[in-house]
Amino acid sequence: MIEIPTFGGWAWAGWDEGAGFGDKSVELEGAGRNLAISTPAIETFLTATSEPFRIHPSYQSMRYLFMLVGLALTLATSAQTTYGLRQGIIPWQQGLYLGGYDVLSNTWVFGDTLEYAEGFALGSSTYDQWNDAYVFMGAPNGFGPLQWMSQTIDGPHTTATLTGNLHSIHHDMQNGSFYGLEGYALDSVFVDLGGGVGYWDTMNWGTRCVKIDASSGTVERTTVVEMPWLEGVVAGASCYDSDLHRFFIWGINNLGQGRLITIDCVESTVLANVQIATAANFSEFEFNIADSTLIGLRAFTDAAGNADMDLVSVDPMTGTLTPQLDLPQVGSYTPDGTVFDQLNGLYVMHYYQGIGLNSRILAVDAATWEVVADHALDGSFLELEMSNANFATLRYGTVDVVEAAPEGVRLEGGRWVNCGEGPLWVAQIDGNGRLIADGIWLAPGASLEVGSGWNVWSFTSPEGVRFTRKTFRP
Repeated sequence: MIEIPTFGGWAWAGWDEGAGFGDKSVELEGAGRNLAISTPAIETFLTATSEPFRIHPSYQSMRYLFMLVGLALTLATSAQTTYGLRQGIIPWQQGLYLGGYDVLSNTWVFGDTLEYAEGFALGSSTYDQWNDAYVFMGAPNGFGPLQWMSQTIDGPHTTATLTGNLHSIHHDMQNGSFYGLEGYALDSVFVDLGGGVGYWDTMNWGTRCVKIDASSGTVERTTVVEMPWLEGVVAGASCYDSDLHRFFIWGINNLGQGRLITIDCVESTVLANVQIATAANFSEFEFNIADSTLIGLRAFTDAAGNADMDLVSVDPMTGTLTPQLDLPQVGSYTPDGTVFDQLNGLYVMHYYQGIGLNSRILAVDAATWEVVADHALDGSFLELEMSNANFATLRYGTVDVVEAAPEGVRLEGGRWVNCGEGPLWVAQIDGNGRLIADGIWLAPGASLEVGSGWNVWSFTSPEGVRFTRKTFRP
């Protein structure tokens, strides 16, 4: 552990091996290893990486770069945003409509028409936390084969050619890789219809876990684990643990049994393949990284013969289940309709109340198992993904990347000073990733006092160039 001493009121900014404090400095030792900084407010993990990560090409290298992606600068509420595809907002011929929603304040904070896409594959979305982008398998405008589509929030989109099938995709916030599942044929028989006409009838399917790279414009897959005994996977019933690179899957094996599978995606091994000992249907799994808890939605029949749903926690190594919260208000739901807010510890779920399409969204505190928000929506909200970029910043700050201190701002006497020629938009975030107050414009020559404790500061130029720094002040 690294002990940060008191510096007599000076603030520490983490962008060099020796951060200046007048005649005082602090060395962050152990470069190239996993580091952990513990304070009463937050524990930040700095994980060594062998590949540089760059936020903007104009920046030179920096020894300790703390990644912050997609921060909503002008909001006084939590910067965590749930993104998904909204229906009924625009005619489908105009494209898909991507919305961003803050469940705690019941506020739509983002909207964008994806005119290049006319459809999407259910259970195929994820969120690229490193590039602040909503990713999904979509049908292009004018129709055609599904493509890998990545829509940067407030930025351009990219696509990549996709062959075959791909679903249950997740982004590893620590190493930046994408992992997903694809089905493949095991046994097939040619059905001859006569006259040289026929087709192949697949008798059995297997599932493989793959590592995905779409950077070349073509989706390239590398096999992580093959599971010929796994016939299928329930849509929305998978999640990912970026701490230990574990992929959790709820699927059906070739004997018709429900299985909970845990894969180590770095070591390419199946860690567990267990059966949950209860007669129920499971879906909408999410993983609470901070508490190392696997959470799922269970549909079952109670003692009176009534259909019911509840949230449960499951031990992925043994399949032991613990009921946590009854959800009598949930009549139905759409697959891939849940996300987990890693910063605030919230299980967020889109559902339909009663009989019909009474669209709603709720949030459950995974520490107390209390419903902290439950709001009506004006339409369906599908393929939900959470921007957990602030959490990724705090937990997986990138180490061993060299970039010089930014031009235009410096730390002097416990104050940020704008020494550039243009104004900077400054936002201050506390140790939990929440915006402390509305951002302000810092004029050239003006200064801003650094508050006590751990803070993340986001600086944005009028041209949209953004960089972030962390400070500690006793």
